[in-house]
Amino acid sequence: MAEGMNPVVPEYEVFKNERDALAFFFYKHPTLDGNPEEGPFWFAIREGRIVAGTEAHHAIFEGVSPNILDTARQRGVIMLVEFENQQPVRCTPCYLSDSF
Repeated sequence: MAEGMNPVVPEYEVFKNERDALAFFFYKHPTLDGNPEEGPFWFAIREGRIVAGTEAHHAIFEGVSPNILDTARQRGVIMLVEFENQQPVRCTPCYLSDSF
């Protein structure tokens, strides 16, 4: 990760549908720019937060509700949707990993 970049996403919304699919919507986050487009991308649940992306370039979502954390664990996949000027610019599927 580039030095001085903060991986914490300051503002985000989580959307959950009737089939428990989860999407995290947030403004384009520069810490994820260094990742290759093709992936693979992972997420881990650590101390009430989600760390998602790659080991080198990831985003951290703090203050995630226990209900959302449980759903993420059960589903094993989350979608990161980044926006710029109210338009989606990057959609990243991330798969649950214990070792990430």
